[in-house]
Amino acid sequence: MTRLLVVGGINMDYVFEAPCLPRTGETLGGQSFRRASGGKGADQAVAATRLGAEAWLVGCTGDDAEGRELLGRLRAEGVRTDHVATTADAPTGAAAVFACQGESAIAVVPGANHRLSAAHVRAAEPLFGRSDLVLAELGIPLAAALEAAELAHRHGKPFLLTPSPAGAIPPELARRVHLFLANEHELMAGFGDGESDWRALLARWPGRIVVTRGGEGAAHVDAQGTLHEQPAFRVPVIDTTGAGDAFAAALAVHWALGIPRAMRLACAVAALAVRGFGSQSTLPTQRELQDFLERADS
Repeated sequence: MTRLLVVGGINMDYVFEAPCLPRTGETLGGQSFRRASGGKGADQAVAATRLGAEAWLVGCTGDDAEGRELLGRLRAEGVRTDHVATTADAPTGAAAVFACQGESAIAVVPGANHRLSAAHVRAAEPLFGRSDLVLAELGIPLAAALEAAELAHRHGKPFLLTPSPAGAIPPELARRVHLFLANEHELMAGFGDGESDWRALLARWPGRIVVTRGGEGAAHVDAQGTLHEQPAFRVPVIDTTGAGDAFAAALAVHWALGIPRAMRLACAVAALAVRGFGSQSTLPTQRELQDFLERADS
């Protein structure tokens, strides 16, 4: 069983389904509304647990009804929340998700996620020694992400990073990352430097990046300079929210198989994740993943 430590955000998602995305000054009639568990860290931890891993989450919620509800849901999924802090200084993080014909636009208010400190992460140091690898994202303060990277390095654990929200990546963090898991926008924002060809960027960082390309699948250039491309699985798309988190968690869970094989499994998990609304409700179990791959191979 893979033991995965996730350091990242926890949000309550407010999902609005509409026929199209609203423009400035426009009021649209929506088709449905729901509240759902979200946040990149929480999504990744739940995805890993459903795939059979043991997952711990280091994060922060507000001392409010939303935070208590989300913690209850995480525990019901089997996620270990011993090191999820609670703060009275900020509300639980929230995201407004506008879903339209299989695409989504998201606005995030980080709230308590930005109260996660380096000290909180440091308090979880025993988990770094017990985990097989560490998965983090940038929806938390940089100091917390840096502390996670340093502790992973100290304990000799692979450190995987989803560079989201997109932007320049500080060199002191980049040097500790074993593998970046980025979509094309994040790739260009973090590594582009004027370059617009994702293949050229992967070649500049051999062995360091997996890029996810939505309906085109995923790709990686290994340390020897060989390009590995994994096509996406063709499935009906209902909502892409959380598909990248599902991919990241699946690749981490299957890390021991090597990146090319792990990418195929991660693409399958991402395909299953877009079959309904919400970032966690459709995350597959290991059995569902195996059944899906058997059908795809038949």
